[in-house]
Amino acid sequence: MNFNIGPRMMKTGIAVALTILITAKLNLNMAVVAVITAVVTMQPSIMRSVSYIKEVALSTVIGVLFALAGAYTLGLQPVSIGITVILAIAVNIKFGWLKTVNITILTIAIIMLSGDETIHLTYLFDRLLLIFIGITSAFIINAFVFPPNHKKLLYDMVKKALDYTSFLLRVIPNQTMRVKELKKKEDNLTETIKHTKDYLDVIIDEKDRMFIKNRFRSMRDIVIFKQMVKVTELEYNLIKNLLAKLSHIEKISENQSYLIKKLVIHIVEYHENILLRYEGKIIVKESIHADSFTAMNLTINDLINELQQSEIEKWIEIFPVASSIVELMVALEKLERLTRKHEKDF
Repeated sequence: MNFNIGPRMMKTGIAVALTILITAKLNLNMAVVAVITAVVTMQPSIMRSVSYIKEVALSTVIGVLFALAGAYTLGLQPVSIGITVILAIAVNIKFGWLKTVNITILTIAIIMLSGDETIHLTYLFDRLLLIFIGITSAFIINAFVFPPNHKKLLYDMVKKALDYTSFLLRVIPNQTMRVKELKKKEDNLTETIKHTKDYLDVIIDEKDRMFIKNRFRSMRDIVIFKQMVKVTELEYNLIKNLLAKLSHIEKISENQSYLIKKLVIHIVEYHENILLRYEGKIIVKESIHADSFTAMNLTINDLINELQQSEIEKWIEIFPVASSIVELMVALEKLERLTRKHEKDF
């Protein structure tokens, strides 16, 4: 079993420790409230922390209003607190405030549990102070402790996706892998692509940080990463089409099947070389890339010529694969142009 402690885990632990120290220094009871707030406020990026703080503040205000309204209309009995929480959740869902609904519930609970008959303002202030301490601790730790290298993390995800696509594009044409293992690899690829796209959103959030040193470089990196993710998605689309159509194509025409397999090999090598040059690990002359792309174009032209002589039934089987190959080739050529003059700097 793998046991890996990542930066976010460590930052959460440090934020919890800082929260406990502050509450102890101020002699505040129920430090667990501040701890819970710090944990749920910890986000994967600084800009998301800022955005989340706004949502937490709004949810806290909503919680206070519902708690006061519930206390003075329904009372402070357990059933009254439960009804107030239900109404607050309904309002949060109505207005789409789903991310921080737990903060609203927490605020209602700690305020309405302040007494048997009425809410004391001192208690209310202390509980709001606890929430503020938790939020502040999480933000400070997130901003200044182990600041994440988002570009490196995202690129590692892109490389992981490439490992899956390269493997599948090599074994599927040869039909050398068991169905169960093939399905497992495909599921892993789907999950990796989803995580990569989600993390790309994090980097897009970070571009608005006021203290980015080179905003132009950051924007350029985002464009490159977007294209990398697009290429990965197109490769996954090609994989699905190959799984669905390749066996039928082999029955229709061995030559067309050979041309498709040849194209797939070229595409995998072309993509790998683009990323290796982007990493600065190899030096590839532009003429070599041009020759590689020309070879792929000639092969796709041969495939199209084959298709022109085929019947419509054969077109139905071959066209989805050919179309996805062409679309992927165009995307790869664009990625090669974007990375041609810019090596990675992380």
